[in-house]
Amino acid sequence: MQSLYLVYLDRHHLGDDLFLKSLAQHLSDAGPEASACLLVHGSGEKVERTLEAQGYFPDRTNGVLDVESDDQRRLVERAVREVNQEIVAMLTDEVVSTVGIQGVDRGLFQQSSDETIHASNAGWISALLKQRVVPVVSALVKAPDTGTVQEVWPVEAVVALAQALDASFDPVACMFTTKDRPGLPSADGEVRAEAPIEAATDEHLPEPSAVRSLVEAEVPVVVTSLQGLLRGHDVEGTRVRS
Repeated sequence: MQSLYLVYLDRHHLGDDLFLKSLAQHLSDAGPEASACLLVHGSGEKVERTLEAQGYFPDRTNGVLDVESDDQRRLVERAVREVNQEIVAMLTDEVVSTVGIQGVDRGLFQQSSDETIHASNAGWISALLKQRVVPVVSALVKAPDTGTVQEVWPVEAVVALAQALDASFDPVACMFTTKDRPGLPSADGEVRAEAPIEAATDEHLPEPSAVRSLVEAEVPVVVTSLQGLLRGHDVEGTRVRS
């Protein structure tokens, strides 16, 4: 079965325009023979700057901004949508076949009463991937009780997509390190082929908790770098195990 790489763009990398432009170039260079790839993102640092400009200074819980009013929620939603459009524009500039998808589009993500995220209506995403399109998906969902649009932790979106698409693909979540080397180093400095979950620390990862949550959800995880993504049409990096 074909591999599907679910690339989680954490807030550290979302705030780096140079990284995003390099990512677009890298996906373009990988060509049509590369494995299927899908990008997932949340709000990033741009949203924080937007809120700060309005006089709001919210904290984050599990990667999600703690909004305190409808105005703040709408600002977050708008900024997430804008981030999605900006990433799509960068990919399009590099002639990557792509489409921007908000998590609320066509009922992609649903949130149950226990706040679990599902992607039961992901058949159209599978069809796009089979056409060699790179979807860029935002972690937005409608609250089941009010219907308001809110941000969720992108890790939850990755898990939902991995579970929904595993009938057609072998999903693997990809997390970027803060270093240049594609993976987690061993004691002698070499990149590990595999590593225990305890090796996922903030020394090399912007969001170690994201890696741990993915592993606990039984989603295969590879820690890599931009240079390791789709190298030779595959991903080079460190597989993280429980």
